[in-house]
Amino acid sequence: MNNPVQLIRSDTHTCRLLPFEQARARIIDAFPHRGRTIELPVEQAVGRVLAAPVLAEYSVPGTEVAEVDGFALRSVDTVRADREESVLVETAGRVDTGRALPDGADAVVPIEDCGRVGDRIVIRAPVQSGDGVRHAGSEIVRGTVLLDTDHRVRPGDIGPLVAAGVTHIRARSAKAGVVPTGDELVVPGSMPGPGESVASNPVAIRALLGPQGAETVIHPVTPDDPVAVRKAIEALLEEGCDMVVVCGGSGRGTRDVAFGVVRSLGEVVVDGVAARPGRAFLVVEANGIPIVSLPGRAQPVTLLTEYFLVPLLAAWGLPAPGMPRIPVRLGLAIESHPGFTETVPLSIARVGGEVVGLRQPRGARGALSQLRANARLLVPDGIDQHPVGETVLVELMGDPDVIDRTILIAGVVDGLQIPGHEYRPALVPCSSDEAYALLEGSACHLAAFDTAKTVDNPSWCFHQPERGTRVLAAPRGLCDDPKVRWVLSALGITR
Repeated sequence: MNNPVQLIRSDTHTCRLLPFEQARARIIDAFPHRGRTIELPVEQAVGRVLAAPVLAEYSVPGTEVAEVDGFALRSVDTVRADREESVLVETAGRVDTGRALPDGADAVVPIEDCGRVGDRIVIRAPVQSGDGVRHAGSEIVRGTVLLDTDHRVRPGDIGPLVAAGVTHIRARSAKAGVVPTGDELVVPGSMPGPGESVASNPVAIRALLGPQGAETVIHPVTPDDPVAVRKAIEALLEEGCDMVVVCGGSGRGTRDVAFGVVRSLGEVVVDGVAARPGRAFLVVEANGIPIVSLPGRAQPVTLLTEYFLVPLLAAWGLPAPGMPRIPVRLGLAIESHPGFTETVPLSIARVGGEVVGLRQPRGARGALSQLRANARLLVPDGIDQHPVGETVLVELMGDPDVIDRTILIAGVVDGLQIPGHEYRPALVPCSSDEAYALLEGSACHLAAFDTAKTVDNPSWCFHQPERGTRVLAAPRGLCDDPKVRWVLSALGITR
């Protein structure tokens, strides 16, 4: 691991950024298990981690029941039956599968094995006690441990739990409070005016922590005022939150006050981390509770939450659902920043016979990257670049079938509108030279150019009223690929 990076956060404060893994370990060590649990109806238990064993409330089946459709009878009435001599049984009663046996009956004879003479049935072989019967408790005995502590409840668990009389479970839980700060913020669903933006970060944090079983309490939008920010944090602490997250106010502008407020509340645990994004990241311990200050931009909020708050919840007994990791070949080089651990969003797809990954823009150019990406690569400190053609292990965000449904379209893609239905078009902005290299390396399905670029590959021109004429080109050998044909059809391009 390289030496910590020095970063001047303001004119008066200098800090040395912690390496990525060290910062995460420090946070987990500083805040022990909170131990909060909650009782939930069993139908709301999917995805929750059990805090106590789940026991069967009653036996299944609860009494002796028929295993087949047939006739219930006493086995002793059939002892004389054999191939030579049939027995007429008068005490037999008709019974359907799953129905309780009548009093005195201890066996069930299938309908196909019986004859009829008036109201009596004909038995041609002796029946043993218990034949054709499901005994009480043969599947589940009352008091049996059905699911143990720390089990993550699956959809398939619900039916057997309900069948055994379980109505509620006790699950691990945590309560996270979120304070969105900024005079420019408007509530979700409102149209932002000039200089305004939607307070989307609290909703994003709730979506990230919810699958772990955390309840998120969102405070109303708070102005850039130190007193107001402090009161908002204190209000969430009074509600019993296990952690409080403040979004925004982490820069060096005249209205960026949140960092200073959070810093004043307790002992600093982490002040910046050598990760991109991540420099504007503050964690303070206040009476055993983490108070976290995050920047206001969506991408760093998402990644800092995933890489630091999600692991903290996991240490509290609330593990996050894992992301599958798969190898992909890079179609575009990835340059990283020495001394920083960096997260790179990727769009990946199967092109021809292999899985290819193309990096999406980061930083200020990456507003749409989170929506266009379906995977991500964590580049650790010490690796300066990943060249074109290198195979890397990436985290897949979504179901594995997204790889076969994604179409990689790279180049001059601004304003390109392709309705997704059967397939998922992934637009990857890059230079025309990079797009041409992708064509030559068969590392995309289509490349988009303006008319100033001439390509030798099979290409098609189309016109967009607001953008002018564009050129789409396909790698040689992919002209008849179903994904290429689908895009051309969706754009109304005839071949």
